Amino acid sequence: MNYFVNVIKRELLKIKRNKFILFSLFVAPVLLSLCVVWTFSEGILTKLPIAVLDNDNSDVTRAIIRAVDATPSVNVKYRIENVYEGQDLIKSGKAYALIIFPHNFKKDLDRSKRPQISYYYNNQMIIVGGSLTKDIQAAIATTIKGIDAQIRMKQGLARDAAISQVSLIGVDERVKSNPYLNYSYFLTYASFAHIYQIFVTLLAIWALGIEFREGTTKQWLECANNSVLTAVFGKLFVYGTILLILMFLSFFSYTILYGAPFRGNFLYCLFSSVVYLFSYQMMGLCFVAVLSNMRFALSCGAFYTSLGFSMAGMTFPATAMPAFGRFYSSLLPVRPYVNLIIDQMMKGFAPKYDLNYLFWILCIGLFGASFIPLLHKHLQDEKLWYQI
Repeated sequence: MNYFVNVIKRELLKIKRNKFILFSLFVAPVLLSLCVVWTFSEGILTKLPIAVLDNDNSDVTRAIIRAVDATPSVNVKYRIENVYEGQDLIKSGKAYALIIFPHNFKKDLDRSKRPQISYYYNNQMIIVGGSLTKDIQAAIATTIKGIDAQIRMKQGLARDAAISQVSLIGVDERVKSNPYLNYSYFLTYASFAHIYQIFVTLLAIWALGIEFREGTTKQWLECANNSVLTAVFGKLFVYGTILLILMFLSFFSYTILYGAPFRGNFLYCLFSSVVYLFSYQMMGLCFVAVLSNMRFALSCGAFYTSLGFSMAGMTFPATAMPAFGRFYSSLLPVRPYVNLIIDQMMKGFAPKYDLNYLFWILCIGLFGASFIPLLHKHLQDEKLWYQI
């Protein structure tokens, strides 16, 4: 135990002497977390500009346009003259969607011919496209039902009968991935996980790789009584503990200050976060053990973690990715961890339902830890010292 403490003291002294590492360990994660909270502070998408081409220009189409414009997420900003103008607006990013009403829309509706409304949108922005589509379709459907009921009443049908015929089925919608319909909660939690996986991996690589670059691997091992396990885990314990505290401060400050939901088991979330950070530290160790060069290992670690947010299946399902994408995302602890933390904090799942995610994260960590013997071998090879 004394040797473990000696390694911790030695590492704290190294951190104290390096201002950049002090900033990277204590300041940068907090600043980025605050930036994420500010970025998603609105919670829901509002006043997204769209274009409308009204070829009918009737009181019915104008009523539908007003209903769409009254939707909080939509701003009917452009009234255009032809479809090509609308397509240009979407391609340039000035409008996110285009609605086209055909000629004789009202006449066809009066004759019960079910006229078609054309709708184009940019689905490269998956969240924006999905939110707009849902809100616009809801606004149009609600307005059309009201108009259809009025038409049936003019044809002599009783009011209650007319309403019942245009609204025969009710839909009880339950959203799985974002049950609060607030993107601030969903994306902020995921972004916190992404931020800390970058810092814990790169700091682990720096902490291990600096011993090679400075040629101090033997002194490091001697401090740990020549036990590579004591040397590795004593060193990484410092960074993991600090980042775990900061990560949970980020999570729970957000829940307290912004009223974000926390419905799960605190101890289970804490334990899962420990395993999560451990897994990324072990993957950082894997890069150092294989390359024995801090610069190359940092480059590999940066590549490995930088794609975490996009490959974790948060905005595009991992199951729909090509084979390489699915394989790559399966090697990222952030993918199961985000699913676990959303289940716990937003949905209140019992821990037993997320054990598969915890096992997944642990397996990745144990894979990285399997390179400790290789690291031990390279630590004693003087040819690998003092490399840039």
